[in-house]
Amino acid sequence: MEVITHITANYLPLVVKKRLGLYCFIEPDVPRLIEGDPVRLQQVISNLLNNAIKFTDTGCIILQVRVRDCYLEFRVRDTGVGIDSREINQLFDPFFQVGTGVQRHFQGTGLGLAICEKLVNLMDGDVEVISELGMGSIFAIRIPLYHHQNTVLSANDRWQGKVLWLDIRNARLESYLLDLLGYFGATIRRYCGEQTQPEDVLICDYPSQLSPPLLAWIQLSIEHIGLPQETRPAYWSLSTSTLLEIVPLLDWILRGQQPVDNSSLQLHAPKTNQDNNADLQILVVDDHPINRRLLADQLTTLGYRVITANDGLDALVALNTNTVDMVLTDVNMPNMDGYRLTERLRQLNHNFPIIGVTANALAEGKQRCIEAGMDNCLSKPVTLDTLRQMLLYYSDQVRRSR
Repeated sequence: MEVITHITANYLPLVVKKRLGLYCFIEPDVPRLIEGDPVRLQQVISNLLNNAIKFTDTGCIILQVRVRDCYLEFRVRDTGVGIDSREINQLFDPFFQVGTGVQRHFQGTGLGLAICEKLVNLMDGDVEVISELGMGSIFAIRIPLYHHQNTVLSANDRWQGKVLWLDIRNARLESYLLDLLGYFGATIRRYCGEQTQPEDVLICDYPSQLSPPLLAWIQLSIEHIGLPQETRPAYWSLSTSTLLEIVPLLDWILRGQQPVDNSSLQLHAPKTNQDNNADLQILVVDDHPINRRLLADQLTTLGYRVITANDGLDALVALNTNTVDMVLTDVNMPNMDGYRLTERLRQLNHNFPIIGVTANALAEGKQRCIEAGMDNCLSKPVTLDTLRQMLLYYSDQVRRSR
């Protein structure tokens, strides 16, 4: 289940930048380990999350993981533009684009969803879509639980006698916390201004100037990125995208010791690369503004200098005035796609590494990239660790050729 770690860590900065909320609700009975293909599973869930971010300008996105009838279910819910019910049945056809003007702007999404469904089917799973135009969407994938180990949390009474107060305005968040925290024997109460005790803990989802007597105050924030942080004495900030972190945090607060049952699902902030890559400049080519920004931010995190282009024609213009050491290009773009861009660059005797970025995770998609003249290709969504490993090889190749 470490796929959740990579997904939320990669997308949270983009969600925060759009001023959206990202809530990750992992239910306590979810298995700690399952038998399956983590790479493909990560690609599918990330594709759904990426689309939710694209089509949502206000509100929030919820990633829910739960067990239902011997299936593991991942649900991505958004408050975005939604889809006309008449078009849902066609949504997973290759190259189909939903009809509204807003969604037609994001060309290429249909191919990603078609590949998602194919990958889920290969895992003996299925995909469900619930959507209404103007009301947001829910994309759910289910995969069978053939073999699995334990659950992410083990119920016990280690917080017996402790009082946790909830001051939560978001009803879904409150419901999740009631179920999650009830696993450990604590007394859970809704806070409405009552008298608290110095050994109590209060959990809220908004900043407050109140200062009742408490052992600790935990604010669940849609803006916080990274591990839980004590922003001032006894006042903690925790991301709504890493809600399971509240369990080890409360262990530390309530019991004054290292967490018990420290789950493999703990979510951590993305690693940063300590290598100095400032001597290399990479051109990112993608017609989707969100994808382009996400990839550019990842490269900046890894220490590279970055310039961007909207499509193949724009990339050729950028290369007239800039020196680049590598190109990362989407393969499906209007005006000039990544395949034609690569062919043109090779005709112009550009020998720098060209890496395609494709939604087609299957073998034929990668083969087409190589045939066009690319050195390699990455499957969407591109994780920071995957990008780091790929570029490590080609960065060394560029430096040795100088």
